[in-house]
Amino acid sequence: MTRTLCVILSLFLLACSDGPESYGDDVADGQVPPRGHADVLTWLEAGHYQSWSCEPEPHAARPRSPHGQNRICSNTALAGFAGDGPYPVGAAGVKEIFNGSGQIRLYAVYRKVTAEAGGDSWYWYEGKRGDVIANGEGDGTCTGCHSDAPQDFVFTVVK
Repeated sequence: MTRTLCVILSLFLLACSDGPESYGDDVADGQVPPRGHADVLTWLEAGHYQSWSCEPEPHAARPRSPHGQNRICSNTALAGFAGDGPYPVGAAGVKEIFNGSGQIRLYAVYRKVTAEAGGDSWYWYEGKRGDVIANGEGDGTCTGCHSDAPQDFVFTVVK
């Protein structure tokens, strides 16, 4: 009985969580963000994405964006892709989302994880420490709007 209760409680807690904390991704080169909210936040706080192609400064949200003032960075795989169709596996972007005082209030991260087209082929993350809004492949919080993007669920590529 006790073991059954523990299994049920564990499954309940897993179902109520904000997705995995870690997928165990190897991201040593800094060009690909990890998946899982604990790992991605540690990676973001280390500033790895700041060596990517980034917009020079924060700006007002583009039309239809719910993110508010932001600044976007694209990794080499995303910024260097010149073709049509799906982006290559490993393509990624980071969006810093600012509050009214000019401080980063949230991060949004997207990373291509499979070669197919579609929202399920991307890992999506939005949040900060203690506040996870999206965390997982095909997360509907993100794919709903990003399905209207001009190419493979990406609105802005910074070259």
